[in-house]
Amino acid sequence: MSKSTKLCGKTSCPRSNIFCNLLDKIVKRPSLQFLGQWGYHCYEPRIYRSLAKILRKGNPDFVELLLKKTKDYVQDRSCNLALIWRTFTPVYCPSPLSGITPLFYVAQTRQSNIFKILLQYGILEREKNPINIVLTIVLYPSRVRVMVDRELADIHEDAKTCLVLCSRVLSVISVKEIKTQLSLGRHPIISNWFDYIPSTRYKDPCELLHLCRLTIRNQLLTNNMLPDGIFSLLIPARLQNYLNLEI
Repeated sequence: MSKSTKLCGKTSCPRSNIFCNLLDKIVKRPSLQFLGQWGYHCYEPRIYRSLAKILRKGNPDFVELLLKKTKDYVQDRSCNLALIWRTFTPVYCPSPLSGITPLFYVAQTRQSNIFKILLQYGILEREKNPINIVLTIVLYPSRVRVMVDRELADIHEDAKTCLVLCSRVLSVISVKEIKTQLSLGRHPIISNWFDYIPSTRYKDPCELLHLCRLTIRNQLLTNNMLPDGIFSLLIPARLQNYLNLEI
């Protein structure tokens, strides 16, 4: 039995959970596959549908469990087990062939608790164009979350929290690009979005403390050690929390 399969067996989620069962079967897929053989390709669509349901229900514990069990595959975006990069259409018709990544979906719905977990695992730092995530948080219409949650509760506060979290990860946030979108007639979900982006991300010199955080996180990210590697560093707990985006 592979290491990943053993890990799935030790999780706190019940063995009857369809997602854990499907993940087990992917790990145990046969090395040779022939036409009609029962292999991992049969499970892909159902796995993405399960991922969509997890994100819709906003279960941060399960999302973190998913990241822990699949973090070894994150660096290879072509790997079928790098689920955090797999695209799906989360609202209308889940599909592995088109749509958005989980990070974009969580940014659209401003689920700040899940967004924080994704950032702690370095998912935003792996993005080629992280400004697109910021633009999504500020400008994306709120109707998606209304469709999913049937209410608009706390979405504005969550959007503010998501912006603050982005400022803890990025050294530069292009306010000019946001203003360009506003000039084209788009409307921000929070009117005072400007207050939640520090001037050191777009105008003033970046803080040395923040640059140190980015450098250390980048080194840990390169070695696929986020976020667990933070807590193996021989530094005070407050600094560990700072590196882990808690403050």
